[in-house]
Amino acid sequence: MSWYLYSLTFRVKSPLHVGFHKVMRLFQTRVYVPARPFWGALTAKLTRSLKSSNYREVGEFLKKVMRFGYLYLSDGNNLFILKYTDDVLKFGNLPQIEFEKRFISSLTSTSIEPYSFTAEEGMLHDVEFISPYEIHKENEESKPVFLKGLLWISERSEEKLAVQTNENNFSITDGKNDVKFSDLADTLQIGGERKYGFGQLRLDKKNGIRKVDTQDLGALGFNGIWKDDKGEIILELKKNEFIWSHVKYDSDLKIKGSIEPVVGRDWSDKGAGRELRFHGLCWVPGSILMENKTFKITEEFGIWEVI
Repeated sequence: MSWYLYSLTFRVKSPLHVGFHKVMRLFQTRVYVPARPFWGALTAKLTRSLKSSNYREVGEFLKKVMRFGYLYLSDGNNLFILKYTDDVLKFGNLPQIEFEKRFISSLTSTSIEPYSFTAEEGMLHDVEFISPYEIHKENEESKPVFLKGLLWISERSEEKLAVQTNENNFSITDGKNDVKFSDLADTLQIGGERKYGFGQLRLDKKNGIRKVDTQDLGALGFNGIWKDDKGEIILELKKNEFIWSHVKYDSDLKIKGSIEPVVGRDWSDKGAGRELRFHGLCWVPGSILMENKTFKITEEFGIWEVI
């Protein structure tokens, strides 16, 4: 089983909120898109494209044939991956305050009492979001915001589904329906507040999906060298390089940064999202390695594991 690497570029078409923390009345957003919401959007759309109703089967297949990198903000040229430094948290070459000025905004809303048309008590809140356009000073031209990331694909066949790769695309088929990834990912809706139109993404017409031959991920704005080893994707990073995915906590790993519990919602017999899935404590993206280290990209939504 061989793995093939593709780079992906999406245009952010509407405000994007990826749930993070709540501070007082402010619902904060992550400044990147983890693998789980991306996988969820692909699963939902592919299931419909295959004229199926078995979301669980399609989702499990995608987890087997894909290894996800996270999606990070870009202005079309620069990639703004967060990284911890001795002084401040940076995003690419931007300090956190400058990054948030350019890309992050918020919306205030509340629930209305239907009988009095007044705000319901305690329902006033602010939702933070990634803006679809860079936020500049007055009279400056607005520039579109993009998301860029990596996706590994394996040509693999299951009982009902299979993947076929080609130069700058790949297809998923069930024997009756053949779905190109460029069509599948052409428009996606990801994250929270979707009923209000948030989270609209469109695959970039010029650089949307591109097969990558190099193993040096530094050429793509990320860190590390990747290789296919016995059906697993292995990443080799050097001392002082930052991680760009969550890494499972390991007591022997020498790293500095932040730790958080990673929790998601799975499909259970009760329905979608009814079962909580705990992936353990993880080092967050941007944490800095204090030694050379080798990782494996797991099937658990792009989370890395020390090997």
